[in-house]
Amino acid sequence: MSQTKLFRFFTAAAVIAFIAGCSSPTGSYQSFEEYKKPIYGKLAAQIADYEGIGRNPVIIIHGFLGAKLINPKTKENVWGYFKLADEFTPFPPERARNLAVPMIPGKALKDLKGGAVVDGMMEDAKVRIAGIKVPVSGYSSMIRILTESAGYCAENQPLPKGKKIRNLFLFAYDWRRDLPYNAAQLDKFVNEKRTYMQKQYYEVYGIKDYDVRFDVIAHSMGGLLSRYYLRYDKSDLPADGSIPKPNWDGGKKIDKLLIVGTPNGGYLDTVLEMVSGMKIEPGTPTIVPAICGTWATYYQMMPPVSTRSVVYADDQEKAVDIFDPQIWIKFKWGLADPSQDKMLKILLPNTKTATERRKVALEHLVKCLKRAKQFTETMRVHASPPDNVRLYLFQGDAVETTRQATVDPKTGELTVTDYEPGDGKVLVTSSIWDERLGMQKLAPYTICPIDWTAIYRLSAAHMGITRMQVFADNMTCYLLMMQTPAQIKRIKRCQKY
Repeated sequence: MSQTKLFRFFTAAAVIAFIAGCSSPTGSYQSFEEYKKPIYGKLAAQIADYEGIGRNPVIIIHGFLGAKLINPKTKENVWGYFKLADEFTPFPPERARNLAVPMIPGKALKDLKGGAVVDGMMEDAKVRIAGIKVPVSGYSSMIRILTESAGYCAENQPLPKGKKIRNLFLFAYDWRRDLPYNAAQLDKFVNEKRTYMQKQYYEVYGIKDYDVRFDVIAHSMGGLLSRYYLRYDKSDLPADGSIPKPNWDGGKKIDKLLIVGTPNGGYLDTVLEMVSGMKIEPGTPTIVPAICGTWATYYQMMPPVSTRSVVYADDQEKAVDIFDPQIWIKFKWGLADPSQDKMLKILLPNTKTATERRKVALEHLVKCLKRAKQFTETMRVHASPPDNVRLYLFQGDAVETTRQATVDPKTGELTVTDYEPGDGKVLVTSSIWDERLGMQKLAPYTICPIDWTAIYRLSAAHMGITRMQVFADNMTCYLLMMQTPAQIKRIKRCQKY
């Protein structure tokens, strides 16, 4: 390089360094810097400290597999604590029976109560390795964000110094049981916490019978449960199989619903895992089809036939009706697989023959599929929420997620043939419920039965969304700063608080 060019180079470098050194400490118009975390100012700190009626209490609702289960008689673990050996050994018979939902002929799904009972939300699962319990993160990160960064006080934790009110609640439900049944349990929980909050407001502020509304953060299957509750309250699905119109009675108790990684349009892994068995994580046991096939909720998360998530290998334009029991019987899927009789012997100890066991299993399969079809069509009804309700969606878009599988019409074997963006379990199109998925002719606009207030796409996996800083920032913003019209009216009535 010539001396002239060297001079010009060092002169330019010096000018750039000078400009950078002289730039304002408040930033630069030309800066391209990116930052991992925001700066919270004095106002944000004041908002986090506030605990009056202007802040709605929050309910966290977990997703599929997200509550611990125990044997109510022995208090032994059924789900939530695992040994490394569980990965390589089958469930002991008693644990298998407790994990499955009973298959009782002639009894409705909502009335089928499993042997195990809920023992709280799985804030962290535990895997025992060499005698040491190693936590596997569940919902503890979400709880920590709300308590440490947003100033909420969890009902299961001591009140921090200076705080007077507990306003963060954890709804743990039986994730195996029918979703409309669980919506009725959620209604009981909401009413109980509403009474509790009214008592606190009276004791602390002297406000009697305040019209308490909740904000809900619901992950995965919890989003389906919450949406059903918003639209239909505690009402069951009609016994005649008809599709009800939304009454939005749940919206009288909920202002904002933040849905995280929810399969609003179903997800393919439900079918794949009920056919081949379910493996959650390394260090956890494989759940055979005869067990997970007893869970009504798993069928209620299957994708609609219109998405063409399962097609025939020899005619891929033709969708497989995965809600048709005869398809499951023909292809020997799930509870219709004769090879599952070994486990059925354990689950149905009082039935003497394979023929009897198969009859019971098939009746349960038919009930689950019929109920799932009705549930899916019910949730598909488009209805705009009332003005006081806001629906926010957080979805993952960075993982190749199963989109479509083909079935061999002779053997019934399923083969995954296509992937699309999602969070590893739930497709982007499913979380939005973009009904263009599966259409032969693409529409130039989104076709969706849900009127979303806002949608956030995050580069994370199914549980990873809950630990992202951008999720934390926007979640707390919506909870603390974005009031609904109804919320503002309630606050103005009692402005001094």
